[in-house]
Amino acid sequence: MKNQPFHQRKIRIHEAPKPDFDQLKARTINALNKLGQQKFSTEPGGYSLENWARVVNVLLDEFEESAGTARLSPEYLASRHDLSALLSKPVLLTSIDEDVSKLRANMSEIESKIGTERDLIASRISELKAEQAKYSGELDRERRRDADAVTSQSSDSLFNRLLGRSRAQTKSPESKIDELESKLTLLPNEVLEQQKQLRMIDLRSPGSRFAEEWSRLDSMQTRLKELEQERLDRIQLVKERAEVTGSVAGAISRIQ
Repeated sequence: MKNQPFHQRKIRIHEAPKPDFDQLKARTINALNKLGQQKFSTEPGGYSLENWARVVNVLLDEFEESAGTARLSPEYLASRHDLSALLSKPVLLTSIDEDVSKLRANMSEIESKIGTERDLIASRISELKAEQAKYSGELDRERRRDADAVTSQSSDSLFNRLLGRSRAQTKSPESKIDELESKLTLLPNEVLEQQKQLRMIDLRSPGSRFAEEWSRLDSMQTRLKELEQERLDRIQLVKERAEVTGSVAGAISRIQ
């Protein structure tokens, strides 16, 4: 079989068929629905509202180019205008920032009150332990003095007895020892009581006198998280983006 002349050959270039308009609409609507529910990163440099706006605008620009100007309905054009207006409007956060500031101030006041009391108790425990050490040292010295006095009295002389009478106005070693022993008996119980109060604060025990303050702090912390989430939603235009992309998608679906 002879080869056909070059100019008689039919060269067929297989081009991918362009999607029809219904397919274009479905693809764009699906993308808009996903974008309307998209969440942003809270990390610096992450996916943000600016990134989202660029993606949406590119998507709609491509749709308009493929659809053709003649097909774009007034409803679609109005909905896209609303989208542009939303993205250019500044987000007002004054009221929510004021609420957050007041809440943080109230929380700080309560935490400071509890912290101050905790520091006082810890300081008191240190003072009591220092007193214990002091009285223990004094008691040891008094007991040694008492023992020395007993040894000395075994070979007492008339002079020593007279000297003993001259000291009758001062406390005897026995009375001083009794006083120190009494103090050392009471101090451990006071230390234990203060340590108990400190543990109740550290463990946020329901039996602590700060139980009501902790309950208030928990409620405030919950409210603070709600406000912070609300602030984030406002910055990210969560509700508004879902509404406006839904409006654009609806307008596209009605284009013939």
